[in-house]
Amino acid sequence: MRDEPARVESLDVALAKRASKGDRAAQGTIARRVLPRVRKVARSLAAATADADDAAQYALLEVLRSCHTYRGDASLDRWAARIATRAALRHLKRERKRSTASEAGVEDAVDVSGWESPLADELPRGLQAYLRELPEAQRSALVLHHALGYSLDEVAELTDVSPNTVKGRLRLGLATLRKLVRREQKIGAPAHQTEAVR
Repeated sequence: MRDEPARVESLDVALAKRASKGDRAAQGTIARRVLPRVRKVARSLAAATADADDAAQYALLEVLRSCHTYRGDASLDRWAARIATRAALRHLKRERKRSTASEAGVEDAVDVSGWESPLADELPRGLQAYLRELPEAQRSALVLHHALGYSLDEVAELTDVSPNTVKGRLRLGLATLRKLVRREQKIGAPAHQTEAVR
């Protein structure tokens, strides 16, 4: 029984090696296997559906291009998720710099399934609407840590900041979310109506 995980890892290493050498069947196998996780990562980090689709495509290509780096230290799925997260963050950052057009009215695509609790049903608006109001750095930290399950150190590595910076972003992001929810619950109206009341 102990040899089973090692055998699976060695099969994954061999699969990644074949994919890195251009074996289309191996590339297809990896792509099919990791695509659901890659899509979830992209949807969790992007603010709009079109951005999420582009980020997922870019991230999947990056996973396939990086197959030569897979050594079996982690599962193939976990390794691919880390590559996809970094790639999606880079792609979305680059696209934000390019785009100056407003995203107002664009359907929100943040995938926080698995993060929402029964308490989310009591929110005046959906969790995605609140996340959209946060600064990008705070939103990414919250999604990576709470929705995608990365540790503080992993979030720091993925976003190229220190763990203390991640802690600060998480603290500020949660504080802002609480403030937004409390304001709307106190007034009993969505944020756009709350501003008119003041």
